[in-house]
Amino acid sequence: MEGEVKVWRSKIAPTCRGAIFRAKRWFYATFYSKAQSDLKEKSRENWVKLARKLVEVSNERGVSEKAARVVIYYRDNEGFFDPVKAELEIYELRPVETIEVSELE
Repeated sequence: MEGEVKVWRSKIAPTCRGAIFRAKRWFYATFYSKAQSDLKEKSRENWVKLARKLVEVSNERGVSEKAARVVIYYRDNEGFFDPVKAELEIYELRPVETIEVSELE
């Protein structure tokens, strides 16, 4: 299919599951609610395949509980969601330094 490749990036979420959930909300708000009925189900099938793959990969790698961002490359062909690829950016949150502050007497 032809068309310009667009990019959507989620905000960094506390967990990879949360980032995928944000992507789900974006998809349904952007494509599913506004599409014609024939394109709606085809777009949904594409989303389900992509989401399933994202969940499988995050579980296989053991990163589903780490902070993450989802980046989706897709084509928007007159309201039809055609994913090209997706990326999971995984972040590791760890303390750098502990500073103790107490009341001075």
